[in-house]
Amino acid sequence: MKKMSERLHTLAEEAASCGTKLLIDAEHLKYQPAIHNLVLELQMQYNAKGRTQRPIIFNTYQCYLKDTTDRVVTDLKRSERYGFHFGAKLVRGAYMVHERARAKELKYPSPIHDTPGDTHRCYDEVVEHLLNHRVQHGPGLEIMIATHNTESIEKAVKLMSKLGLKSSDQSNCSVHFAQLYGMSDNLTFTLGSHGYSAFKYLPYGEVQEVVPYLVRRAQENGDMLGNAGTELSLLKAELKKRSLFA
Repeated sequence: MKKMSERLHTLAEEAASCGTKLLIDAEHLKYQPAIHNLVLELQMQYNAKGRTQRPIIFNTYQCYLKDTTDRVVTDLKRSERYGFHFGAKLVRGAYMVHERARAKELKYPSPIHDTPGDTHRCYDEVVEHLLNHRVQHGPGLEIMIATHNTESIEKAVKLMSKLGLKSSDQSNCSVHFAQLYGMSDNLTFTLGSHGYSAFKYLPYGEVQEVVPYLVRRAQENGDMLGNAGTELSLLKAELKKRSLFA
C-alpha cells in the first residue's frame, strides 16, 4: 500500500504540474475500499481549494452497484467538509458476471442492480444530482460522463441546457463526455461539433491485457453493440455523400 501510494502521488504531482486530469479507475468490489481510500487521500491534497480552481483527481463510480447514489452523496459531503473539489467519472460497471458469481459463492446479496433499467436509472439520477449541486454551489465540481448510451447523453445535454450550464465555456466547463476510441464516433463527433467537452478513450498495452478490457467494456455497454448497425449506416451514408460530391 505504501508503494502504491507513492506511485500514485508521483502521477498526481505530474498531472497537477501539467494542469491535466487524473482519473482513477474502478475495479472489483473487493478492491474498492482500498482504491477509494487512496483516491480520497489524493483528492484531499491535489484537489484542495487552496491549491487549484478545478479538480485534478477524479474518482470512478460504477452505477450498476446498488449503493452508488449513497456513496456519491457521501463523498460530495466529504469534499465540502474537507475543502476540496469533487471530481467524478461515471460508468455503468464492467464486472457484473464476476460480482454476481462471487456473491452467490460467498452467500451474500448481490451488490449489482437486478435489471439494466435500474442501472440506467441510477446513472441518470447521479448525473442529475451532481449537475444540480454544481448550479447551486458554483464552480469546482466536474464530472466525466463516460458512456456510449445515447439516451443518457441526451438527458445530460438537455439538463445542462435547462440549468444554464454552457457547453461553449471551456474555461469553466463542469461536464465532460467520453467514448472509446473507434466506437460511437457519431456521438463523440456530434458532441464535439456542438462545443461540448468530448474525449476519446484510448486503451493500450499488450494484447492479452487489452482484449479482456475491451470485452468488459462491451458487457458494460451492451447498447454500444446495438448501435453498431446505426453507426455502420451513418458511415455508408457519409461515404456515399463524399463520393458523389468529390
